[in-house]
Amino acid sequence: MADEPVSQILQLNDDCLAEIFERLQDLPSEVSFARACQRLQSICLAKWRTSRVYEQLDLEKWRVLLPNHEDLVYFLSQMRPYIREISGSSCLCSILKDLDEMHIVELPLVTSFYYDSDDVDCYPTNRSIRKLAQLLPGLRKLRLTTPIDGRYLSNFQHLQELHLYEDQHKAFELQQKYLDEVCRKLHDLRVLDIRTYDMISKLQLGNCLRSLKNLTDLKLNLATLKPILPAVLELPSLKKLVVLLDNEWHIPPLVSPDSYDHKIREVSEFYEIMDFKARDIVGFAVDGYYMPLEPGWDEKLPIWTHRSLKRLAICSWTHSADYLKRYTCMTDLQLLCLRNWNDLSDEILLEFVELCPRLEHLDVSYCRNLTPTFLPRALSILKRREPYKQKPGVRRSPPLKLYYDLSGFEDYVDRANLKSSLEYRGYIVFTADFPVDSERGLSFVDRGYQFEFH
Repeated sequence: MADEPVSQILQLNDDCLAEIFERLQDLPSEVSFARACQRLQSICLAKWRTSRVYEQLDLEKWRVLLPNHEDLVYFLSQMRPYIREISGSSCLCSILKDLDEMHIVELPLVTSFYYDSDDVDCYPTNRSIRKLAQLLPGLRKLRLTTPIDGRYLSNFQHLQELHLYEDQHKAFELQQKYLDEVCRKLHDLRVLDIRTYDMISKLQLGNCLRSLKNLTDLKLNLATLKPILPAVLELPSLKKLVVLLDNEWHIPPLVSPDSYDHKIREVSEFYEIMDFKARDIVGFAVDGYYMPLEPGWDEKLPIWTHRSLKRLAICSWTHSADYLKRYTCMTDLQLLCLRNWNDLSDEILLEFVELCPRLEHLDVSYCRNLTPTFLPRALSILKRREPYKQKPGVRRSPPLKLYYDLSGFEDYVDRANLKSSLEYRGYIVFTADFPVDSERGLSFVDRGYQFEFH
C-alpha cells in the first residue's frame, strides 16, 4: 500500500511532475522528491540547473539550506558538473577537507573562486593552494585576501584574473620568485592585482613585463611602479592602471615628525601617465585626501586636446568647485563622481547634466552643500532633452543614476519618497549603492589614483 501513491504520481506526465516540484516549499523537500526515483531526479535536476542560485557554491550557506548531511552530499554530487563559482570564509583547509570527504575531487565548470577568511589566524597553506588547483582545473578568476607566499599559484594554468588585494593588514606579501613564476607561466593572465595596503611593497615587475603582453588591468603599489613606469605604459593591451600610494614616507632629518604633513604628495608618476597616455585616457580617478594637489593643477593637462573622458572621479577635494567647470567640455562623459567635496553647488552639477548628454552615473555622496532644489531642476533639464521619453514605442535612453548617500538632499529624497515617484521614473534613479564596474565604484580609490585607457 505504501507504494500505491508513488505509482499513481508517476502516471503523471513530466510537465505535471514539474508543476508539483514548483510547489515544494524548500530545498530539503525538493531533495526528498528527487531521491525518490531516477525520473523525478531528472526533473528536479533540470529545474536546479536553470536556477542561477545554485551556480555559486558556499558550503556554509548550503549547510543552512540542507542541514541533513546526506541531503547535502546528494545535492552537491548532483550539482557538481554545473557549479560555476565558489566563495568561502571558513578555513580553506577545512573547505577542501569537507569536499574531499564528500568525494568531490573536481569541479570542472568553476571559473571563479573568492576566498575571504573570517579566521585571521588561518592562512591558506601551500598544500591547500596546490589541492585547490587540482579541484578547479578550469579556474579563470582567483581572489585571495589572506597572506600567501604564492607557491603553486602558477598551477592554475588557465587563470585570467589574480586578485590578492585586501585593504587591511597583511602579515606578508608574495615572494618575488613566485610572482615571477606566475607572470612567466600564466599566458592568459589579463588582470593582476598585487597591491599591499599597509606597507611599502617589495615586489618588482621588471623581469615580468615581457610576459604580460595580454594584461589589461594592472593594480600595484607606487613603490613597484616607480622603476618601471615607462615600460608599464608601453604594455600593448593595458586598459586600466590602479596605483596605491604607499602609507610610509621619508621625513627629512631637519623636520619634526610631529609637525610634518603626513599626506602623501608623490605625484610625478601621476603627471607622467597623464602626459604620456593623454590621447588614450578615457577615465581617471584621484583621491584628493592623499594627493592634495594645488588649485588649478589640471588647467593645462594634455587631456583637454582630446576631450575623450567617459569616466571621471575627483573625490575628497577642498578646492573651489568652480575648477570643475572645465570638465563640462567632456561631452562623452558617462560617469561623474564627486564624492565628499566640501564646496559643491547645485549650479555646477546642473551644468554637467545640461552639457553632458550621455551622463548615466552621478555620485555626490557626502556632498553636504547640495540642496533639494537641484532635483526638480535636473529633472526639468532631462525632460527638455527627451520630451517624448515616456511615450510608447519611443526609444528610451538610460535614466540618470544618482548616488546621494549623506548628501545635502538625502533627507528630502527619503521624506518625499522620490525613489518610487512616478514623476522621476525613467529620468532619475536614486540609489545609495556604489557605481558599477569597480571594487567600490570609480568614486572611491584606495589611497591613490586610477587610469582607464582606450
